[in-house]
Amino acid sequence: MNLYYNELNSLKHYYKKIKLTKFIFLILIVLVVFSFFLGLSVGVVDIPLSIVIKILFNSSYSESMHAKILLDIRLPRVIATLFIGAALATSGVSLQTLFRNQLAEPYILGVASGALLGVSIIVALGVTQQPFGLYTMSLMAFLGAFLTTLLVYTISKAFGLKPVSVLLIGLAFSFLSSSIVTFLQYLALKDVHVIFSWMMGSFSAINWNHIQIIAIIIPLGLLLLFIKVKDLNAMLLGEEYAKQLGVNIKNLTQYLIIVVAIVTSVSVASAGIIGFVGLVIPHIARLIIGYDNKFLMPISALIGASFLALSDALSRVIIRPSELPIGVVTSMVGAPLFIYLLLKKGRSG
Repeated sequence: MNLYYNELNSLKHYYKKIKLTKFIFLILIVLVVFSFFLGLSVGVVDIPLSIVIKILFNSSYSESMHAKILLDIRLPRVIATLFIGAALATSGVSLQTLFRNQLAEPYILGVASGALLGVSIIVALGVTQQPFGLYTMSLMAFLGAFLTTLLVYTISKAFGLKPVSVLLIGLAFSFLSSSIVTFLQYLALKDVHVIFSWMMGSFSAINWNHIQIIAIIIPLGLLLLFIKVKDLNAMLLGEEYAKQLGVNIKNLTQYLIIVVAIVTSVSVASAGIIGFVGLVIPHIARLIIGYDNKFLMPISALIGASFLALSDALSRVIIRPSELPIGVVTSMVGAPLFIYLLLKKGRSG
């Protein structure tokens, strides 16, 4: 009889959790939609929400000044914030679970420092507008990120692709790249603001050409991360247990490094380095939904998307008509929040 009641209580608890999870998903989807329309509405020129909806759903408004601002500037910008926010948050969840280190984030593989090194080289050489015009910076950022990750991967492979080795080698390359960037800044003092703007991130230069790449690479990368939730859940039990459950640690590490590096490289090449999203959002999501990656990953993606869209909207209104770098806003919000979460976790033991 006791066994019957225990099973009944477990079943009730399971259905209650599923119901709560569906409700959380619904709330977060509403938050993403709200962030999307708020991002379209605010800026140097505010556009009333009613006008935003008319422009989006009625082609007769497509020739107005508001339509040009909305369709040519803000719409690609807001779409980019949603995709990149989701990408950084989900990548953070994957790496924190793989490394079993809650301080891991997408940039820990040397992606960010490599991208910054690529940009710094082109600025120090004084060929900012050549040979690929306005896309030279993005291309150099992508190449820097990709080559640095490739080096981290190649060296880590010599150590058997153990998660701890990958983590430490990634950190070492980040420090090495940062020291070279500092040296290049001395060589390019008059253009140092270009390097600085990449360090703080910005969506101001996003256009539809960026979206054509982002809208393909990032959803594909997220899908490739989502299909590994079972392996990542096994990693929560420790490497030895994961091996007993049939997880090939080496193959999983290799797979996640490649997918996260590509997704993060595209994000950094488009908008620069945006801190705290990949680090803090997974922690917030865990407080809401727990450690099961089946729910943690999509919820982190939704929170990351709305967080970055709202941060970008905030960056455009704080010091109007100018705007703050997006990294300043995410750090201002993310750092205190991260300290609060650490303190709360420390008190709870």
